[in-house]
Amino acid sequence: RRYKFSQDEFEAMLAAQDERCAICRTGEWGGRADKPDVDHDHVTGQVRGLLCTNCNNGLGRFRDDPALLRAAADYLERAAAVATTAAQ
Repeated sequence: RRYKFSQDEFEAMLAAQDERCAICRTGEWGGRADKPDVDHDHVTGQVRGLLCTNCNNGLGRFRDDPALLRAAADYLERAAAVATTAAQ
């Protein structure tokens, strides 16, 4: 209701996502109600998809900024490369 998103639209989106998080593909939603979080664009209010609580919180912590998310992924990959080199 908050996003002017009907129950039918919600259920259709859930089915289209195979009842899994649009990012990590888990079927365990987390949160208090163990239901999907409705992800939305904070500028337009447009619904983007259904996410587990962890993925939804992660996007929010990175302020929905793709550049920050890419920087985080790069950081993790650099750290993994260093760990792999150190292990050899």
